[in-house]
Amino acid sequence: MENIIITGHKNPDTDSICSALSYTWIKGQLGEKVTACRAGNVNPETRFVLDYWKVDAPALVEKVEEGQKIILVDHNEMSQAVDGLDKADLVEIIDHHRLADIQTGTPIYVRNEPVGSSATIVADMYQEKGLMPTAKMAGLMAAAIVSDTVMFKSPTCTQRDIDIANRMARIANVSLEDLGKTVFSASVSDDKSAE
Repeated sequence: MENIIITGHKNPDTDSICSALSYTWIKGQLGEKVTACRAGNVNPETRFVLDYWKVDAPALVEKVEEGQKIILVDHNEMSQAVDGLDKADLVEIIDHHRLADIQTGTPIYVRNEPVGSSATIVADMYQEKGLMPTAKMAGLMAAAIVSDTVMFKSPTCTQRDIDIANRMARIANVSLEDLGKTVFSASVSDDKSAE
């Protein structure tokens, strides 16, 4: 069985990294050979989330080889995608952004929904597949939703984001309010000016 890589966008945020990790877990439970990857460096907020849940960052993949099977999460634009995507074998896209410019030679599975976070979509997929996320996976998804919806204040936030984040927080046994405060405080770095 050929390995499929699951990756978010270049300059990955918490939603991009956590969605890749969480979707990799689903695929693995379904017997598929998959590896979570990242297309850029981990930012301080995401580093905090990964450390909090004791999860390693996905491997850095800056370029994919020709024919490599790949699943994109949290984006669907060539300018944001890992280098070499045009020669790879794109098999799926899971996203919550506008449709952009990626084209494929064959039909693929695309799930693009108007919600505030890709992790919201991935969390729904657990239930659809009859899977219960581990506390770590639920925690990662809750943090990703809180981050991408700016603690539910983003104009893209939906009631579905809120409901799913609350469900993931219960599974992870964390307070969403406390998680949100710690995630956002972790994104503030001492080396940044007030501006």
